[in-house]
Amino acid sequence: MALANLPTAQLSFALRDASGSVGHMDIHVPYATLAAAAITAADAISAAVTLITGCEVLGYKLTYAKTETAPAGAAAGSRVENKGVFTWRTADGRTSTFTVPGILDSVLNVDGSIDRTNVDIIALDAVVTGVGSIFAGASGSDITSLFAAYQRFKSSTKNQLPSAR
Repeated sequence: MALANLPTAQLSFALRDASGSVGHMDIHVPYATLAAAAITAADAISAAVTLITGCEVLGYKLTYAKTETAPAGAAAGSRVENKGVFTWRTADGRTSTFTVPGILDSVLNVDGSIDRTNVDIIALDAVVTGVGSIFAGASGSDITSLFAAYQRFKSSTKNQLPSAR
């Protein structure tokens, strides 16, 4: 198992025409380019593209991708529809949520909540909230603590979710 980066990062621009239709433009930068330098370059090309098109630039995204060169294979019976939902508190008093597909039964309590005393959940918490962590909520505020964690299936209704989330 080894994650290998692609040779380039991708800048994807969205442009909207007079009819409201959205088109896309992609351009690549070397993978070793620092994000700040790529964003500066993206701002410059965005301004240049604005001058040569009748469309408006709606924005862009920068993606650095890695691919697994030797996948280990999925565990028998794993299903991406079976998700672990993690909601985190942020320093600005908001929350930030992400889901983990294929959550293992071994990290769940009987009621469907995630066992926060499980060593692997403690390790995840340390990666997300630990000293030196760079993860943040959508507002840019630091993630400070795990607020709620529970199992959810793709089609779970609110009444089906665990009460101890």
